[in-house]
Amino acid sequence: MKKRKSVWCYLDGKKHCDVVQWALAANVSVNEAKSLLTAQYPLLTVTFKVQ
Repeated sequence: MKKRKSVWCYLDGKKHCDVVQWALAANVSVNEAKSLLTAQYPLLTVTFKVQ
């Protein structure tokens, strides 16, 4: 079986949330979720990684 991957949001290098689950909960696309998370934390370094 293949291992499922997801997109994770990191704030200043610390794992914050699963972007796919966040997008499903907010009823938006993953790209919109990324832009909303980036706008929500303007003072922190927001990075996204696929794991």
